[in-house]
Amino acid sequence: MTALASTTAAIMVGAALLEALLPWPARFRPGATVPLLARLGHKVYRPDGSPSQQRQAGLLALLVVWVPCAAGLWAVRNLSLSEPLFDLLFLLLMLESRPLRELAQGSRALATQETLVVARLQAASWLRRETGALSVMGLNKAVSETCVLRLVGQWAGPLLGFALAGVQGALLWRLAQLMNQAWSPKQAEFVHFGRAASALYQGLCAPAILLLALPLALTRLRQLGGKLRLALRWPYPAMGGLLSLLAQSTGCRLGGPRYYQGQLVRLPVLGDGSEPDAALPRRLLHRLLLIGWGWLGLSLILTLMALTHG
Repeated sequence: MTALASTTAAIMVGAALLEALLPWPARFRPGATVPLLARLGHKVYRPDGSPSQQRQAGLLALLVVWVPCAAGLWAVRNLSLSEPLFDLLFLLLMLESRPLRELAQGSRALATQETLVVARLQAASWLRRETGALSVMGLNKAVSETCVLRLVGQWAGPLLGFALAGVQGALLWRLAQLMNQAWSPKQAEFVHFGRAASALYQGLCAPAILLLALPLALTRLRQLGGKLRLALRWPYPAMGGLLSLLAQSTGCRLGGPRYYQGQLVRLPVLGDGSEPDAALPRRLLHRLLLIGWGWLGLSLILTLMALTHG
């Protein structure tokens, strides 16, 4: 039992379970560092520089954030009395799915015509798009897409990073998500500066998206080719593919036009079902979490079999 508890699979399952059950103050969550990273970005990037200089500054900012964090993590882990316990607590710190469940639950309660203004205010801090003109249906769609996108970066990504490279992998996956959120190219000042963080984040999240999408794709192999053509026109094709599969599996429509910084951006409509309702964000989260827990359970079973036969 002791040997099993110190395995990578057991640590991942334990951290995910504790994160799902234990309340965690917002100020101690990694998401609380986004304003600090945004402030750092405003100090580093050069508004009078050329696009190439801004991209170089964005790449430098990545190293400025990641290298000290990775070195500090390596030093602290070497001083810990129990490395498996340290890994468990650190991975627990990196995971952040509870705020998304709270967002989905709050959106479900407020997404009515009578409380639409309050619902817009609640969702504004989560969305990069403009929320002032969103209808109830548009708000449900926006929150649904945000919950999917954030769950990949805040939960599935760090778990996969830990499986591949331990605590350093989990740190890299989560830092990439935080820097992409703070320096999003959707913001006018970070159009070029945030390209490096966005590319790193998209590259790291692609394997996690593939694992989450695989069970959904296996049940729709015949329609897969035609449905994914639209997803390839999404700014982030891997995420577009996952959203397309989720739209098909839930019988709803995602995507479509939205406003960023006052500009209308037309994205393809994914799915051909009904318009999203207030319960859709919660359904999408539950579906993805169920798939994620399936992979975690499979890894634990395989680890147990290896220990038993070994």
